[in-house]
Amino acid sequence: MTRGDVALLALIGTGLFVAGAVWRPVFGDYAKLKDALECTSFVATALAAMVAIYTLNLWKTQFRHAESFKALKELKDAATSLHAFRGYLLAVQARCMFLMQYGREQSEAIHEDEEAARQRWLTALQAYNRAWSTAVVFLTPEEEAAFRGPAPIFTRRSIDDPLKIVMAYANAPGVENVHQFAATARLITDEARHLYADTVSQLEWMLREKYQVASSK
Repeated sequence: MTRGDVALLALIGTGLFVAGAVWRPVFGDYAKLKDALECTSFVATALAAMVAIYTLNLWKTQFRHAESFKALKELKDAATSLHAFRGYLLAVQARCMFLMQYGREQSEAIHEDEEAARQRWLTALQAYNRAWSTAVVFLTPEEEAAFRGPAPIFTRRSIDDPLKIVMAYANAPGVENVHQFAATARLITDEARHLYADTVSQLEWMLREKYQVASSK
């Protein structure tokens, strides 16, 4: 039995007690029957109003929890495609390494691979931004502040991280710098991988918590 059921039973029990207190004198004095009926009618009306208010508030709470859970689940589902970000960064890295080793000749195929990876990332980012705009409404300020993967972070990093990789290539374009460039790029792509993993993990944990809260209502 949930806390809501207990509260409703307590409310009904209180109403029955009050009704009994009203009718109690009737059995000692039948002249008070009319007054008792009027009092009982008042108690019944008041009790019905209290039950209606309680039920409405309970429904609103349950509805908000249901909508919150649904929005958060959609955000988590969208987040599972965010691995495309690291795929895009790896494609940028691959193009830069190709240029370092072979120059611009025969680089058309590698450029097409990068563009395809970029399009996959933009599709994933758009879906995540759309889901985030709904889910953030249901997050508390504390939850939002503690969350590592809000959509604006991915939007900003989708511009900054590829630029960092390209700049690492531009600052040392020679083939002798391939290993140094690869190490720098690996740090950037590893950060993207950790951000993705943390984002999905946090969303799964938040979903679990909200389900437990909803189940206890």
